[in-house]
Amino acid sequence: MNSIYCPRCDLEIFDIGAKCLNCGHQDKINDTVGNSAVISMIIFIAIMICLAIASCSENNQQHVAKLTPSPVIEKSNTQKEAKETKQNISPSTQDKNTKAIITKKMNKQVLISDYKTYTNIDEKIKLEKINIAQTLDQPWGMDFIDSNTIIITEKNGNLKLIDLNKKTSKTVEHEIPVVQSGQGGLLDVVYFDQFLYLSFTKIDENLNLTTAIGRGKFIKPFNVLDDFQIIFEAKPYYSNRVHFGSRIVIKNNYLYATIGERGQGIAAQKIDSHAGSIIRINLDGSVPDNPYSDTEGALPELYMIGLRNPQGMTVSNDQILITNHGAMGGDFIGRVTPKGNFGWNEVGWGGQNYNGSDIGSGDAFTNNFALPILSWTPSIAPSNLKVYQGNEFPEWQGDILVCSLKFQMLILVTIEDEKPIEFKSLVKNKIGRIRDIEIDKGGKIYLITDENNSSLWKISLK
Repeated sequence: MNSIYCPRCDLEIFDIGAKCLNCGHQDKINDTVGNSAVISMIIFIAIMICLAIASCSENNQQHVAKLTPSPVIEKSNTQKEAKETKQNISPSTQDKNTKAIITKKMNKQVLISDYKTYTNIDEKIKLEKINIAQTLDQPWGMDFIDSNTIIITEKNGNLKLIDLNKKTSKTVEHEIPVVQSGQGGLLDVVYFDQFLYLSFTKIDENLNLTTAIGRGKFIKPFNVLDDFQIIFEAKPYYSNRVHFGSRIVIKNNYLYATIGERGQGIAAQKIDSHAGSIIRINLDGSVPDNPYSDTEGALPELYMIGLRNPQGMTVSNDQILITNHGAMGGDFIGRVTPKGNFGWNEVGWGGQNYNGSDIGSGDAFTNNFALPILSWTPSIAPSNLKVYQGNEFPEWQGDILVCSLKFQMLILVTIEDEKPIEFKSLVKNKIGRIRDIEIDKGGKIYLITDENNSSLWKISLK
């Protein structure tokens, strides 16, 4: 089956001519392949009917199928259902279901969550659009410069400075060698110690693409980004236009960045590639004493491997949390650990390939790899996340807020003893595909959505 990428959102359309699995967009490409598949299926069914009739005629007797109770698999710790049904189970199917049960028991600490069970709490919040002079064009990342000023990236390469008091916007001049292509463009931004650190898509002389990171001096009056230098380029470059990752954070004067596996699958297990990894560098781009520094053949910037497309990352106390896109199911939140490996694409975190086949061995999780804190099936398409700190919503202190692109909502994950125990939704289907989140010093929440003509939004207590 053919696989292409939706022109509207970040994830794949399985089968040319089908609707996008994430946003419902109908692909414009000719659906000859889809029609051929339907015709082939009709012919196959007709042949099977003829064979069944012939078999009945030869045997001239009826066979009674042996019915066996289907194994009951717990879908979610938050939604326990026990439905005993009867069906004819072949040995291969029975083995597969037994394997699923064993995997689930072995990994009870991994909570698989279903967004359909979430309670909406919009009645507790005030949602406000910040009416600035210009709308935003596919914004991707943002950060506070000070309590009244936010810097926002747009995939097309623009840097926008927003004055929250005056409700104005201006474009910052820069010389970042960014190219907008597919899911790539000007992506994340972090302001630290008078520097802007930015992740972006870079193209080489062969028209291949990669994730790059650079920094420039950014001081008042914040009109120009000066002395921009590239401090990291993910290797190798690839020709496709997906899975750039690209979220960055700074912790203890180290820069951490998420790098997508660029649709290369098993490349996420290779230590001679940055694809599907977390990298760590010094703020000037030099390489510290990293976990793989002494490993023969490894790229020295590697800190953790085995990811698909991590588009969220945040620092909370002494730990770093990430979000990661699975395939069809298997999105997750996980902890960054030195020399850890989340297992892509040998495990799928509860998801499947877009054609319904197993990922790797078919195990959702194994103890051979790092385990997520929680996983989503169906997928929610998570972007950035933050651990809440502030006085605006004191009852949320220490809880996690996650942006969902696919279902256009903000998810509040209640944490107790470092484990997720409850899920709620906010602003669902009200503002669009939520790409990034920031929280000001008082605890008010700011959101951007990655569509054309989009806006900056603020959430406060009602």
